Amino acid sequence: MYQNISRAGEANPIPLRSDRFFSAQGEWYFSTREGAPIGPFDNKREAGTGLDDFIEFMALAEPKTLSQFYANLSA
Repeated sequence: MYQNISRAGEANPIPLRSDRFFSAQGEWYFSTREGAPIGPFDNKREAGTGLDDFIEFMALAEPKTLSQFYANLSA
């Protein structure tokens, strides 16, 4: 399920990060570093899988795609 990935330059153990998951009206979401809510998901486990998919997308996306993504977040 969701990963706790070290960032470049961090020494182990990995520092605690704020919980990205939250529930609203019975549905689950995760928030991006930029503060954008992503969801809804039926439960926290599915939100965790969604977060893993999102992290993989961000790591593999072309710069143009990422630029469009960030532009849409600010719109």
